[in-house]
Order: sequence, then structure tokens, then C-alpha cells
Amino acid sequence: MKFLETRLDFIDEAGLTRSLQNRTESIDFCSNDYLGIARNPEFHKRFMEGLADVQKSGATGSRLLSGNSPEIDALEAKIAAFHQAEAALVIPTGYQANVALLSSIATRHDTIIRDELCHASIIDGMRMSQAKTFSFRHNDIQDLRQKMGKRLGQTFVVVESLYSMDGDYAKLEEIAELCRKNDARLIVDEAHSVGIHGENGRGLVQELGIDELVFAQVFAYGKAFGYQGGAIVGSSLLKQYLVNKSRPVIYSTGMSAHQVLGLSIAYDLVQEAQDERQALKSNVIYLIEGLKNIEGLQLANNSRDQSHIQGVIVPGNEEVLAKAQALQSADIYAVAVRKPTVAEGQERIRICVHAYNTKSEIDLLLKTLDT
Repeated sequence: MKFLETRLDFIDEAGLTRSLQNRTESIDFCSNDYLGIARNPEFHKRFMEGLADVQKSGATGSRLLSGNSPEIDALEAKIAAFHQAEAALVIPTGYQANVALLSSIATRHDTIIRDELCHASIIDGMRMSQAKTFSFRHNDIQDLRQKMGKRLGQTFVVVESLYSMDGDYAKLEEIAELCRKNDARLIVDEAHSVGIHGENGRGLVQELGIDELVFAQVFAYGKAFGYQGGAIVGSSLLKQYLVNKSRPVIYSTGMSAHQVLGLSIAYDLVQEAQDERQALKSNVIYLIEGLKNIEGLQLANNSRDQSHIQGVIVPGNEEVLAKAQALQSADIYAVAVRKPTVAEGQERIRICVHAYNTKSEIDLLLKTLDT
């Protein structure tokens, strides 16, 4: 195992060692449980009640073998109806949803173009495809237009509605219109906006009214839904294609009955979470106003986008880790994000605000950052 020790030593010398930690008792400015669904007692109550109808724990096989069920079909119909789409395909994780879609949708004769700040799952899915691939400068419409000039065959453009490190929004309306004019298919990853934006949390695409300009949406349920899993939402034809061509769909065990039950309950609670969405919005405004008042503080997106994700830039691995330690000493859990997750010099404290954070907790966060 010497080769593993050598590689780990290299990571450690670069100041990039990661480890698994538990911080359940700290003030939460880290998790993606934006609406508090994961800690909602009503979720646990409904889940325990629903278990009485669960006949088997495991899916027992891929969905094309023995892993499909009426409950999964009903969940997909529920998701499609909620998002006002023809069809939905549920996937065990959000990461796998992006890989399942992007690894199969394009052939070697086609092109996929992504925003440079897209999530690793999007990058990995593109790598697994045989398509010609490009990235364009973050939210740079002109650069995207130039990249389209290099395309071959069918073109797919992939963006996130809300970017998880900078906390800024994609220029979805402009990108959708550019795709329409160039006969490109737009794919939007709504991992960090679904549940929060749009009517009853349908997402930013629905809020902006550009549903008809979007080829597919990808949802991840480990964020505002407070649960787990993912889904690809689009046309019935797209779903049929993925069932026939996507290797992660064909060769993965289907969702367990427990996961299907929990995700169905999460959808119900998200639709009911009007008060939580309002509380989250109020906390976001309060946090950003406080961040603006801290002299010399550099924010990842300069608060142009008032989202529930904010990044406080602390350049340097040692420096950002020291700031994270200071927060931990104040019983605040907000993680340091280092390269290569972000570019060198853009190391940051990533702050996620939630509906359940109190104003006094936000005040403590602001006070600790201002030291």
C-alpha cells in the first residue's frame, strides 16, 4: 500500500487533506437543508406511518429486471405533474442523474457545452460521453455564442440555475433564447433552486416561465428537499431514450421502497413549505445586509445575487482553514472550500442560510467573521 501513502502524503503537503467529520450540535450554516425538511418532525411522522405499507426493503434489481414497482411509477407521475412536464425518471442520487443523462444523450457526432463552474457530476457525465465538449466562461453569453460556432451535430448546453460555490444565478433567459436561435438543447441542473424558487418550489425554470425552452431539468433531492435521490424531467421521448440507452439507468439497482416513500413525502412537504420559503428569504436579506457592513469583506458574487448561498473569500488554504476554525470555536459550522474545488486565490468560507436559522445565530456568524 506504499503507493497510497505516497499519494496521500502529496495531498497533505499541498494542504488539501480531507476527512469525514460530525458537527451535528453546531449552529448550521453548512448543510443544504435550506427549508429544514430533513429535521421536520412531520416528515418522520409520515414516514413511519407509510412504512406499514412497505412490503420489501430492497429494490432487488435494476428497474428493467425486478426493480420497478407501482410505487416508483406513481412517484415519477407525481414529479412530472408537479413540474408540469410529460415525464420524470427517478435516479438514486443527484450525482448519478447528471451522469445518466449526459453520458448517454450525445453521440460522438454531437457537442456538449457547459458553464465552466458546473458541478463535478456534469463534468464526469460529459467525460463519459463520446461527444465533443467545451466549457464557456461563467455566465458569459458572448463566450457561449463563440463556443457554439465550433459545434458539431446536435448541441446540448448545460448550466446550473444556481451555482453552489458562488451562490449566483445563471442568465437562464438569455441562455435559453440563444439556444432557441441556434437549435441547441438546454439542460438545467436545478439542484440548489428546486424547492425554493417557483410556485410551490417548482424551480427557477418555472419561475421564469421558460419551461418550453428547456430540453431537460435535473433535480437533486439532498438540498431543499432534505432527502436523497435525483430525477431527470422532460419529455416522454427523453425518458424512453434514457431507459434504453443510459448505462447508469440500465445497470443500477432501482430505488428502494423506503427511498421512494421518503421522496414522495418530501415532495408533499416542499409544496406545503410556504412559511419556510418566506423565512428563508427574510434570513437571506438579513445575512447579506450584515455581510455588506463588514469592512473589507470580499464576497464571491458581491451580493449581486441574493441567494441562500454566500461565499466569503479568504485567499489561501491555511488562511481559510484558520477562519473555519475560528467559526468552529464559536460553535458555528461553516466549511472552508479550498482548491481544486475553487480556483487558487478564491478559497472561501461557504455559508448556507436556512429557514430555521435565527437572527441571533446570524448575528453571531457576522460577529465572528468580523474578527
